Amino acid sequence: MCPTFNELINTFTATHRLLSNNFNMPKGRENCLEIVKANLLVLLTLVGAAIGFIIGVIVRNTNPTDSTLMWVGILGEVYLNMLKMMIVPLIVASVITGTATLDPKSNGKISLVCLGYIMSMNFLGCIVGSILCIIVRPGEIAKTEVHAFNSVPLETEDIFADLLRNIFPGNLIAATFRKTMTSYDTEQHRVNETVNGTIVEVIKTVVTGKNLSSANSTNILGILIACAVFGIATASAKEIGQPFFKFFYSATEIILLILGKLVWFTPFGVASLIGKTIGGTKNLEDDFSRLGLYIATQMIGYLLVVIAAVPITYFTLMKMNPFKFLFTLVNAFVIVFATSSTAMAIPESIRQLEGPNKVDRRVTRFSIPLCAAIGRCGSCIYISISCLFVMQITDQDVDAASVILVIILTAFSSLAVPSVAGASLITVIILLTALNIPPEAAALLFSFEWLLDRMRSCTNYSVQSTCVVVTQRLCLSSLISENKDEEDIPEINENGNGIQLALVVDDDKHLQE
Repeated sequence: MCPTFNELINTFTATHRLLSNNFNMPKGRENCLEIVKANLLVLLTLVGAAIGFIIGVIVRNTNPTDSTLMWVGILGEVYLNMLKMMIVPLIVASVITGTATLDPKSNGKISLVCLGYIMSMNFLGCIVGSILCIIVRPGEIAKTEVHAFNSVPLETEDIFADLLRNIFPGNLIAATFRKTMTSYDTEQHRVNETVNGTIVEVIKTVVTGKNLSSANSTNILGILIACAVFGIATASAKEIGQPFFKFFYSATEIILLILGKLVWFTPFGVASLIGKTIGGTKNLEDDFSRLGLYIATQMIGYLLVVIAAVPITYFTLMKMNPFKFLFTLVNAFVIVFATSSTAMAIPESIRQLEGPNKVDRRVTRFSIPLCAAIGRCGSCIYISISCLFVMQITDQDVDAASVILVIILTAFSSLAVPSVAGASLITVIILLTALNIPPEAAALLFSFEWLLDRMRSCTNYSVQSTCVVVTQRLCLSSLISENKDEEDIPEINENGNGIQLALVVDDDKHLQE
């Protein structure tokens, strides 16, 4: 007679216990294996990052062609495409389910707390960057010849007008891949200017008209607002809205299940992206000799936020070890560094915040996409330092009035950064134009944009992830009161505060069942 499955399991367990007792397997070794198994993905991702750096250095020394760089980065492009394929469906489904499980009062409180924290940290980034640039004064040793831009930067008023237009998109389907952006009709005129006592003929670009066009980028903020409205309406509809809610709840489960498998491609994607970035850099030594102090100033600002401001805020409110919390997000940080985008880390953020950190899903599903859309503390540091740096290298007076103006403009402009490559650098050009400073001097900043873009993205992410747990902490009373009142859909809210979707994704036993 064949033994049953349970009998086989019991036999295996007894045999394993007997062998362990006979051979005295050290417990320390077992603990190490458990730690490695629990953090295997993080370790593999870090190994992938190291391999990517090595590949990049080797490729760079061979003077690679565009074709070579393309094949070095092809796995990274495929990895990014897999993530992008899931980002918009995840935001839509998670925001609707998250807001649908909250009453309007709690939705409003979570929104205000999240928005207030992000705005405060953005403003702190402006102050930190401005103070550092005034103290270090990196522009005094970087004076050099600059080259003019051929394009016309957006005007400040047009940036805020585009922000308002994109908050309420006219077409939700188009908002998934396109957002409104102002464009200009321009003409070029030859004019004579006096430079160092010599009359020189230069070409000036003049704006003759404005048009509404579109940029090929996801309108995350517009989708977020629209989905929040759908979620609130679903909660208000009660029984009628239950089929709608269950559909998007199931969609969220399925998307996270897929992402739980795709995330294991992260080491390969990270290695490919970093290898292509390092391999494509040119004149690295010369650029660093000119901009070394400027880069150091930027790095100090980022470190002050990540190592000081974020941990102090977390410890003050949570009374827990902040570095242990940040360590649980190492894999997400590596994704942000490799892709230069906090939006690409949204799936991993949901997994880690709802899993090991046990954050309420009603908070994560709304706060994470909102923070990814407007959380720009690192970008504020970059923009404020860059503006004052350009003022210093062009011999402009950096007085108290100009510093305050830079801080105010940076804080508000960070919410309306254009969704194009090098968005923060574009914002620097816009602010320089608003301050009547020749924006051509910002051409220097392109040299190390590949590095600073990644560092400020990691800084942005540290603030965004902390914002989620801070929001739950400050809204805890509202969430607890709702848990006591939720009796309409007990089959969905099985764990008091909702099923932890990250646990569902990672639970092998659940998948086998």
